[in-house]
Amino acid sequence: MTPFARATNWSPLPFIGLVLLIAATVSGCSGVFSTTDSPSGTANIPGVATVPPGYDFPADDSLTVATWNVENFVDEYDNPYIDNEWENSPPDDMYARFKLFIRGVRALDADIVVLQEIESEAFAQSIAEEHLSDMGYQFFTATESPDWFQNVVLMSRVPLGVVESYSDVVTPIEGITTDEGEPAAQSLTNNRIWRATVHARPDYTVHLVGAHLKAGRDDRDRGWRVGQVRLLHERFNDLLATTPDANILVAGDLNSLSDSPELRLLLNDSDRPAPGSMQQDTGEWNATFIDPLHGRPTFTHPSDNPERQLDYILINENTQPELVPGSARVARPLSDAELARFSDHLPVVVTLLTTE
Repeated sequence: MTPFARATNWSPLPFIGLVLLIAATVSGCSGVFSTTDSPSGTANIPGVATVPPGYDFPADDSLTVATWNVENFVDEYDNPYIDNEWENSPPDDMYARFKLFIRGVRALDADIVVLQEIESEAFAQSIAEEHLSDMGYQFFTATESPDWFQNVVLMSRVPLGVVESYSDVVTPIEGITTDEGEPAAQSLTNNRIWRATVHARPDYTVHLVGAHLKAGRDDRDRGWRVGQVRLLHERFNDLLATTPDANILVAGDLNSLSDSPELRLLLNDSDRPAPGSMQQDTGEWNATFIDPLHGRPTFTHPSDNPERQLDYILINENTQPELVPGSARVARPLSDAELARFSDHLPVVVTLLTTE
């Protein structure tokens, strides 16, 4: 089922269910090695996880990751459990934006795409099946809100393992109290953060965090983001305790300026420390990150006249040796006018070598 039944008008056809994953073997991939050609004699990945029957890993040793906030990108069908005007009755230009999205994803040509503000995993799957079937996107995940339409969805050419959801975790809103004087906390937007195990190659795994942190510039918004950052570092500590050499990426719209306290808290980099007051009670955090775009004029928002960076792909110290020099960039997969028409954010891209 195509997400848009007509080229010029919204269709009243009812939603008829989720779209099946596209076939495991995709004809348009540029190069693959089969299970019999792999050095180990099998394309299975370490541990209990495996790959789908017939799946072949890409033959080259690079992995390109992109993140893109696609701004209120919805299908034409009204989800009865979401009461929002944008989702209930999308604007007339959504089909034009849909076509721009297809062209933009093709131009990015990334192995993994982390999308923010897209309605659903099913929407991404249907686009991949109907319009990007030669691109090889077979694997998808999200931890969707039951009553809101802006979600974070992963599209991947390479297999996924365990996906860790934070949807129901309650995190503090640092520095803010309720009307009753109690410390404020929230779980409203934590579904927009997840961690997926990505099996880029049989012997190379990436732990990818997709994130769309709380928007806004006041103290409450910043405190909200700080609580989400603390949650992530708690989970990183557990991951690194069992897998000290884990490759970790954080990709998404972090709604934090490049030198903001909350971004520096997430980086946990001694060369760019967060304010001392913010580091209280952090304990021992074992994950440190770099922003490959730091120190360069790489603004991502707003797309029609970029003047700030809100979108990032951060890599931890284990992954830094695999970062392809010069690969980190703010991408422009469409013309400037088309990018501004499609979304208020520009995508960010990095490439890794999948060898250690």
